[in-house]
Amino acid sequence: MIVRVILLLALVGSAAVVFYGLFADRTGQAIALTVAGLIVLGVTAAVISVGLAIGAIGAGQDGRGIRAMAGAFLGGLFALGAAASLAGAFVYGYIKFYA
Repeated sequence: MIVRVILLLALVGSAAVVFYGLFADRTGQAIALTVAGLIVLGVTAAVISVGLAIGAIGAGQDGRGIRAMAGAFLGGLFALGAAASLAGAFVYGYIKFYA
C-alpha cells in the first residue's frame, strides 16, 4: 500500500513540476525544471504500467477477464504516457544543450 502512495505522490508531484516549468516559470531554469519533471513522470508512469501489467496477468489467470482487460488497457495508457514523457524530456533536453 505504501508503494502505491509513493507512486501517486511522485506522479502528482512531477506533473505539478512539469506544469510549473511549462506555464508559470519565466526564469532561465524553466527548461531544466521541465526536463527533470518529465523524466520523473516518465519513470513513474513506466513503473505503474509494469505493475498494472503484472496485475492484469494475475487477474487473467484467476479468470477475472474484465479486470484483466481493464488493467491491461490502463497499463497500456500509462506505458504510452511514459514513452511520451520521456520523449518530451529528450526533446527539451536537446533544446537546452544544443540550441
